[in-house]
Amino acid sequence: MRTTATQLAAFDALDPATRRTQKQMIIDLFSAPETRLTRQDISDRTNLRLSSVCGRVRALIDAGKLAVFGTRKCAATGHENETLGLPAAN
Repeated sequence: MRTTATQLAAFDALDPATRRTQKQMIIDLFSAPETRLTRQDISDRTNLRLSSVCGRVRALIDAGKLAVFGTRKCAATGHENETLGLPAAN
């Protein structure tokens, strides 16, 4: 499952400037090419809701600005979470 109708409606309701700002906040966390963060890490560092982070991250992955680099086990839940980083330079 990628996106629900409710998630799309909420995203569409956001003002475009807010969407750009949230995306930029996320990109700014990856100051070094070797930085690897999970969506929860991003949420914790930006104080954005996890649901907002997930939507912005998906858009950044689709745009080629972020890439998935494997998984890391969450200490709290034991679940595997994707690690994200800047894509390799072409």
